[in-house]
Amino acid sequence: MPAKVREVSLNAPTARMKLAPRTKPYYRRVSGDLHLGYYRARTRGAAGTWIARRYLGDGQYETDALGTADDDKAKPADGIAILDFDQAVKAAEAWRRAKLAEENAEKAGAVVVTIRAAVETYIATRKAKDAAAGRDAELRLTHHVLAAPLAAVDLLALTDGDLSRWRDGLRRGGRGVKADAAPLAPATEARLLNDLRAALTAAARKAKAPADLLTIIAEGMRAPQNHNQAREKQNLVDADVRKLVEAATAHDADFGALVLVLAATGARMGQVARITVADFQPEARRVMVPASKKGTGQKQITHKAVPLPDDVIARLRPLAAGRAGHESLLMRWHHRQVRGDKATGTLPTWERVERRPWTGGDEMTRPWRAAVAAAKLPAGLVPYCLRHSSIVRGLRAGLPVSLVAKVHDTSVAMIEKHYGAWIVDAAEELLRRAVVPMAPAAVASIRRA
Repeated sequence: MPAKVREVSLNAPTARMKLAPRTKPYYRRVSGDLHLGYYRARTRGAAGTWIARRYLGDGQYETDALGTADDDKAKPADGIAILDFDQAVKAAEAWRRAKLAEENAEKAGAVVVTIRAAVETYIATRKAKDAAAGRDAELRLTHHVLAAPLAAVDLLALTDGDLSRWRDGLRRGGRGVKADAAPLAPATEARLLNDLRAALTAAARKAKAPADLLTIIAEGMRAPQNHNQAREKQNLVDADVRKLVEAATAHDADFGALVLVLAATGARMGQVARITVADFQPEARRVMVPASKKGTGQKQITHKAVPLPDDVIARLRPLAAGRAGHESLLMRWHHRQVRGDKATGTLPTWERVERRPWTGGDEMTRPWRAAVAAAKLPAGLVPYCLRHSSIVRGLRAGLPVSLVAKVHDTSVAMIEKHYGAWIVDAAEELLRRAVVPMAPAAVASIRRA
């Protein structure tokens, strides 16, 4: 066991200046086998030096000089060469993790667990459990983590500074995004941080990392403020919904069918993509929408019956004609690029390969923008506006909140939380039917002949 250390105050320069100069540093325990030391300079007015020490066993210690203390007011801490107490503690912890990483690498045959390896393992695990959710996490992590310098960092040597620099560089956009691009939306950043925290925590526990590394991961992956704040509800009038459907159909028939079903059912993209030919029941004038995969556990109700108007049924009938019941109702063409020929001046082209089901919202991005522009609607519209509009439509029609929640596969609490204003409007219309005038009723006079 490491020797007991007589604790001294090292937090403030004034307290350190009161210590008597001596040949050995003053130490205080940081955590476990790690101590932070301070060597008091013998020269009057000279700044002291920070020392890190860890216990190796059998009475043996390993030490390392971390940097100069911020004893001189004229030379404030810069976090690199001159450190204050908190910076010295973090530097000591980082040094300890680096040493542990070296030892683990030697034991494992010089194999270092990097952030990249931790993330790739996590992606494979997520995809094995749920292909769609795993692919969604893969897109975020590949762009924002695996393409960043953070990916090359040794997990056991990770510092809060590494995570802070990475978070400061998060921006919207695809590859080659500029530094002055807009930052990620709070909700998007929260999902990314949640995935990365799970990946790093799993890898750290598997490597039996020290508790302080788990703390750094947890603190560095805290979600931004207001990340639960929902996007402003984009509610469209019925005429604008029809414009979107028509514009989407004009752009591409397959995409038009997808937008049509999203608008008619108010379901999420993940639900609509899983509708099969058997789920479409034109004789009953409805479609059985699969339950969402949100939440945990096995859901007792696997499908929700959603009525369809006659015009929607007529447009969907050709999609189901002559096809097996287990096949996806909504399909799209998958394309591949054909190389051009410089010798002949032929440009690269795209050719159709096969028809596949829709898999995720990312496949809607380009055609959706084109449809919104063609319909001359605001550029900021998102596909979720079709779901918002469907919910508001039901509330304004005076349907019970419980029924609106049920058909849209959500809870009454969520409807009340996010659509309270429309519930009030709908309730007011119902209450007006029960309004009774308070003025005396006019009495009609009867003339006698």
